[in-house]
This record gives sequence, C-alpha cells and structure tokens, in this order.
Amino acid sequence: MDDLEDGSATTEYDQWERLLNEQTGLFRRTTTRNKELAAKVEELEREVSVWKIAHKAVEDEKNNLNKAVSKLERNIGSLKEDNPLILCLIDGDGNIFSPLLIREGLAGGRHAAKLLTQGLTEHMASLDLSLGRPSGRGEIWLTIYCNKKGLTETLIANEICTAEQFDQFIMGFNQAAPLFSFVDAGVGKEAADSKIKECLRVFTRFPQTSRVFFGGAHDNGYTSTLNYLANEGLHHKLTILRGYRDFAPEVKSLNLPFLDIHGLFMTEKIPTNNFKKQPNMQSNHINPVQPLDFDKFKTKTSPALQSQDIPGSPGKKTEKGRRPTPGLPLHKHRPPPCNFFYLANCKHGDKCRYAHDYIVTPEHIAELRKNAKKWPCPELNRNHPCLMGNDCPMAHHCPHGPKCIYAKTGKCKFSKFMHGAPKASPNDTTEASTAARSPSPASTTNPYADTPLSPSDSAYDDVPVAPFGAPPGLPKPPAMAKSRSRSP
Repeated sequence: MDDLEDGSATTEYDQWERLLNEQTGLFRRTTTRNKELAAKVEELEREVSVWKIAHKAVEDEKNNLNKAVSKLERNIGSLKEDNPLILCLIDGDGNIFSPLLIREGLAGGRHAAKLLTQGLTEHMASLDLSLGRPSGRGEIWLTIYCNKKGLTETLIANEICTAEQFDQFIMGFNQAAPLFSFVDAGVGKEAADSKIKECLRVFTRFPQTSRVFFGGAHDNGYTSTLNYLANEGLHHKLTILRGYRDFAPEVKSLNLPFLDIHGLFMTEKIPTNNFKKQPNMQSNHINPVQPLDFDKFKTKTSPALQSQDIPGSPGKKTEKGRRPTPGLPLHKHRPPPCNFFYLANCKHGDKCRYAHDYIVTPEHIAELRKNAKKWPCPELNRNHPCLMGNDCPMAHHCPHGPKCIYAKTGKCKFSKFMHGAPKASPNDTTEASTAARSPSPASTTNPYADTPLSPSDSAYDDVPVAPFGAPPGLPKPPAMAKSRSRSP
C-alpha cells in the first residue's frame, strides 16, 4: 500500500514539475515576444510619423498649387473677357488696298484704317452675339508687311497712283492708330512671308489672343503654317481677311471662315511690274555701246530703244512732248533723255538715239547733271583737250584721284590720264576741271554748249556703271557689273 502511495505521489510531483516548467517556458516566450512586438510597434510608429510629415508637406504643396492655378485661371479669364487681343496680319503684296483709297493719300490711309477697324469690330460683335457671350471691346493689333519698293513700282506701272500718293497713304495709315503699322519688309518674296508666318505661329498661341485675322489667302505658301495651327487645335481662332476674289487652291481647301470688307481691297490681281527685266530682255538685240568720243554716239536709232507700251516706259506723248514716268529714274526710261540735248548741245539732232522730247522740270535737269558727272569725258579719257572746258557735262577727273584702287587693276572707267589731282586755273575752277595731265584750254569758243553747269553738278556717288563713256540708260555688260560690285 505504501509503495503504491509513494509511486502515485512521485508521478503527481513529476506532472506538477513538468507543468511548472512548461508554464515557465511559456512565460519566457511570451515575455520575449512581447519585447519584439513592442520594438516593432515603436519602429512602425516612427515610420508612420515620417509619412505623416511627408503627407502634410504634400498636402501643403497641393494647396499652394491649387491656389496658383486658381489665380492663373482668374488672370486668363480676365485677359479673355476684359481686354482680349484681336490680331490682324496682312500680306500687303497680295491684299492691295483699293486704288480710290491710295489716290487719296494721307486721308485715304486714315480712311482705310477706319474701314478695317469697323469691319473687324463688327465681325467680333456678331461672333459674341452668336455664342451668347457679352460683347467686349478688344484691342486690335494690325500689321501689314510688304515689299514697299516693288509694290510702289507695280502701282506706278499700272497707273494706279504715284509714288508720293502711296507714301502719303502709308503715312496716314500708320498715324490712324497706335497699334496699326505698315511695315516695309524689304526686297524678296520671303521677306514679308517669313515675318507673317512667325507672327502667326507665336501670337496665335497666346491665351489673350481671341481672334486672328489673316490677309494672305492669295498665296499657297502659307498653307503649311495654317495646317500647323490646325494641328495645334488653334484653327478656331483663325479668320481669313479676303482680298482677291479667288483664294489660293490649298488655302481654300482648309475651309476657314473669311471676312470680306467691301471697298477695302482690290478684288482682282494686277500685273506685276516687270520693267526692271526689260533691259535684260532687250540686251540680246542691242550691241553694247562703248563710245570713246562724241562722234561714236552718232548711230541709227535702235528699235529696241524706242518707246514701247510696256510697264515702266515713259508716259504717252503729248503735243508738246512726252512726260517722264513719275517715280522712275530718268536713266531707266526707254529711250533715256539725251544728256547733251538738255545740258549742253546735241549735234546729232533728229538722228540721236536718245530722246529730245521729254518735258523736264528743274529737278529732272539736276538729276541729268548728277548722272552725267558719273561718266568720264571722252576727249580727256584719250588724253586730248576738251573743247567744252567748264561747260562739259561729263566728269574731267576720277573722283577717287590718285588713290583709286580700280586704276591700279585697270578696271576704272576713267583712264590713267584722269587720275591726277585736279588743278585749279583761271579758266577752270570747278570740280569738273581737266585732270593734271590733260592740256584743256580755256573755253573761249564752245560750239557744243549753250547751258553752263554749276560747280555743284560734279557730285558723284558710287553706283553700278557701264563701260567707258556709255550714257545712262544703256545695259551694262556682266564683266563691268562684276568689277563694280567690289566697290568699297
């Protein structure tokens, strides 16, 4: 019995000891796990704190950006609604104003600006009404780019206006409004085109630009720029300002809306001025004249040099004679006026190849004198005395004197005898006096001259010239043109 009791007591003790050990191990594991979890919680709390700080910074930045966007939207809305910009770009070489306006000069320019302002504002008012928005007064920024020289020559050649009338028209247009400009882009087709294309590309994208009026639908060259604006989603801002009745085919295919202001522009194209090409066209039928003295001027009149009904030719003959074409230099008329007839005495009479029947003014005489002084005297050019003396309309010495760089290369139209410094004498005191090596006598007897020249008539400007002794108006050979192109 005692043994059984002892055995059961031992077993029970062992069980309690095992349970105690298990409980102790459990407590230890629980304590260790609690420590690990506490450390993890502390780490997570630090991480959450960092994210909270970052989140707060992002929220603050977002709020600031929202405020900036709201401010920009208010500013843009203010620009669009309060003071929108209406941009108008016109190619003046294609959209040509009405002849009636141009002939009015200063008043015509102001009237043209007024018609443009009224037409654009009325069109914008109709658009606002159709869109159901309040009509606002926008700022009109209008610029016309053109080749003024070529356009003036074309207008003169087609007898639309004079050069003075066109200059006055441009002045009146520029003075009509502060943002209205008539700009001379210079010679060349791309001069005006490139400026208009760049202005279209840049200013159409501005948010304050509510509408762009483009006056250049006559030229297919603008198609690429208009397509670019359409691809950028800006085609809704574009309106064609109609000039000629017919649009260029490629521009017409874009189906852009257009505005037609009655009585403002020409509706039909006019012939371009091509009088500058006439000398080259005629040069195939004219042998270059290189006279060394006055006797060589005496040749039969060439039909190619006679007056023709071509743009740039002299005006029609009247009972008293022909009138020079306004704005066209005298030496570019066909035929040009005779220098000796108007300045001295032409001994060729009716057989002279140059015209004697122009009705000239004192300004024309001054122009003839200035042009004549650009050519060497044929007699002195051969180292012979000039019988005309001071009355000779031609130059008696090279304006560059001994320092002439063309004399050293043999390309100067003045001979070596005419490159000495001019010497004053009792009978020859003008700048047109005989060169140092030229034994020019006093002009006691002058069978040729009947009109004396003033000392101021020896003015010289370095311009392209023809061979020795060739009067103004004759075409110059390529070799001479090339040598003169290197003039300093």
